[in-house]
Amino acid sequence: MKQQLAILFLYFLCFTGNAQKNTKPDFSWGNTHYYNMNIGDTVWFMDKAGVLLDIENHYNTLIFDTDTIEVKVSRRSLPYGLDGIRIFVADNKNVKKLSPNKNIHGLLKKDALICLSDSKNSLLSPESFSFPVSYNDGFNWSMNEDNFMFSYMGQSCENSSEKLNTNEGIGIALTDARGIQKHWLVAMENSTVIWIENKKEEYQKKEACVLLQSNSNPSVYYIYDHLYQNNVEVREGQEVRHGELLGTIWGDENWGYLKLAVVNSDTIPTYENRFANCVNFFPQLYELYFKNTFNFSKTFTRGKIEFARKPVHNGNQKNIMSFEEYSGMGWNLGKWNSTEKVMFCNKGEVGNARLKKTLFENSAAECRNPDNYYDYEINVRNGVYRVRAQVGDVEEASWQKIEFEGIEAATYELAPGELKWTSEKVVRVRDRRMTIRIYVDPTNKDVAGISEIVFQQAY
Repeated sequence: MKQQLAILFLYFLCFTGNAQKNTKPDFSWGNTHYYNMNIGDTVWFMDKAGVLLDIENHYNTLIFDTDTIEVKVSRRSLPYGLDGIRIFVADNKNVKKLSPNKNIHGLLKKDALICLSDSKNSLLSPESFSFPVSYNDGFNWSMNEDNFMFSYMGQSCENSSEKLNTNEGIGIALTDARGIQKHWLVAMENSTVIWIENKKEEYQKKEACVLLQSNSNPSVYYIYDHLYQNNVEVREGQEVRHGELLGTIWGDENWGYLKLAVVNSDTIPTYENRFANCVNFFPQLYELYFKNTFNFSKTFTRGKIEFARKPVHNGNQKNIMSFEEYSGMGWNLGKWNSTEKVMFCNKGEVGNARLKKTLFENSAAECRNPDNYYDYEINVRNGVYRVRAQVGDVEEASWQKIEFEGIEAATYELAPGELKWTSEKVVRVRDRRMTIRIYVDPTNKDVAGISEIVFQQAY
C-alpha cells in the first residue's frame, strides 16, 4: 500500500509541473549530496523524485520514479545504481540508537541520511582527491578490519575491560608501519592544517592527531588519528596539496593503524569532540582505492580463517562481520541483525565468534535470530574441497552442531574454554560459495563458537 501511494504521489508531482525542481542538499562533499529524510519525504535529484517509504532496522526502502529499492546503511556496502543516480544510505535512526556516543551521528536530523550522486561522475574527483595512504611501500587495503564505519564495538567476554562503543570513522590497518617511516599518510585533498594534538599521556607523547580543513569546502574536516609524533611532517597553519605527506602511524596498545574520519561542521572541531558529525564516507574511500564503485568478487581456493584473534595478530580482522562480495567471506545476516556482526570473545592467543539464538542481550543491539543456525560463507571456485573447523568457546560452556555444504561434521558439547577440531570432510561446491553452518541451542541457554576454518581445493 505504501508503495502504491508513493507511485501515485510521484505521478501527481510530475503532472503538476514540479519535476524540474531539484532539492537543496543538507550538505555536499565532492560530487556527493546528502539529504535528511523522514519516512514519506520526497527529494528531487537530477529531475527525478525519490521517496523514503520505510525503515526496518538498518534497511531502508526508497522509490525513485516507479523503481523500488531496499538498501542497508552503507557501513561496508557499496552504492546502488538506478537510472543514472548513484544511491547509498549514510545513516539512519536505528543505527544511531546502537551508539553510546550520539554526537558521531550528528549529521542525522531525520529518519535517514541519503547520499545521491550522478553516476556519470566520480564520487570524489581523482584530480582533486587522493587515497589517504601512499602506495609506494606496497600498501594493500584489506577492508576487513573490524573498526569499519559505525561498527558496533565491544567484546562479549564476561570479564572484558573493553567498553561498548561505536567506531568513529574508518580504521586502516598498518601494523607493519608502526613507529617507522613506512606507508606514509597523505592529504586527501588540498587543505589547511588547523591543529596537531598530542594529549594521550599513556602513549608517552608518541601519538599525534592532525586536523585538516578542506580548502574547497571549509565545513569539511579530515581527522588523521594515531599518527607517530616523531614522523609528523606538517605544522599548524600549513597548506598542503592532495597527496602531500603528513606522517606515519603509531596506533594503540594493541596494534598499529590509522583512524581516519571526515566530519562536517560549521565550527572548527576541538580535539575532545573531534568525531562529532561524522560523514559516512566508505563508498568514497573505496572508490579512491579501486578507481570505481563496482562490487568485484574475491574468490579463494584455499585458506585459513581465524576468528576474533587480538588485533596485533591480524590487523583486527576478527571475521565476525556480514558477508560482502568484495571481501569474499562473511556471515549471512539479515534485517534482524542491525549490527551486521556476531559476538566474539578472545583470551590469550585465541578467540572465537560467539553465537546464540539471541545476540547482544541486554543492550541496544539485542536481536533474535529467526533461525536456529548461522551460515558463514566463502566465495570459492566450483570443485571438491577438504575442510575442517575448530569449534568451542574460550570462556563459556558450548554446544554446537556444524555442517560443511550440508554434510554433518560434528556435534560437540564442550566445557568452558575447550576448543576441538572437527574431522576433515570432503565436500563438493557447485554454486561458487562454500557454506559452513553452525547450529545453536534453540533455548538460548548455551553459546556456540567457532575459532578457525581451514579449507583447500582438492580438484
